Amino acid sequence: MVKRDWLKSRTFWHGVIVVLVVGVLSFTAEKYGEGHLSSLVNWVEASGNFAPVIFVLINVFGLAFVLPQTLFTVVAGVLFGTFKGALLSLAGMGAGSALAFLLGRFVFRKTILQKLGSNTYFIDLEKLSKSHPLKVLALSRIVPVVPYSMANYLWSVTGVRFIPFLVMSVFCLIPETVFLTAGGHLLKAGVTKGTVNLELIAVLIVAGAVIFFLAKAVQKSLKES
Repeated sequence: MVKRDWLKSRTFWHGVIVVLVVGVLSFTAEKYGEGHLSSLVNWVEASGNFAPVIFVLINVFGLAFVLPQTLFTVVAGVLFGTFKGALLSLAGMGAGSALAFLLGRFVFRKTILQKLGSNTYFIDLEKLSKSHPLKVLALSRIVPVVPYSMANYLWSVTGVRFIPFLVMSVFCLIPETVFLTAGGHLLKAGVTKGTVNLELIAVLIVAGAVIFFLAKAVQKSLKES
């Protein structure tokens, strides 16, 4: 039976807080900054492939330097829309996770173990990853207790292999990524146009429900193992 506190989800409230912060900043930039948010969005739309490439690169290095992944994802929704923003976020997270994992495994392994080797979360992670690596990988991505970017380094010093780590890290983040980019897109539409898109609200609700039920399913599977 798995009874550790780290199985409890904080994703929802974390996402809500980030969306609210981005919303306040977006509103301030638009209303008190002479339409800076609209200007930025227009520049992104007119820049072709330049802005998406820059965003992905910043996302990659942000993850390597343990910056909040959630913030990048919400901003992707603001700048690129729900689905394009989700694809760019997943591309950045995949490449950034791979970079962090390889750095942790081959460059910073000793330092990570010295600093985090006695951490309760890490000890649980190491034990469970030996018997149920894919399930624990899935759960740690769907309901992260430590930030996604930090978890990349934690996973790098466990026995999990690189390819399963990378595949599960990207695949299990799809519902959360769509949830956050839809929230960012709704924010942009509300701030710049004063409109509410009911279809995006439906996408937001469905993505949130998928996150909830996936987390429950993986938790149940682990408890029964």
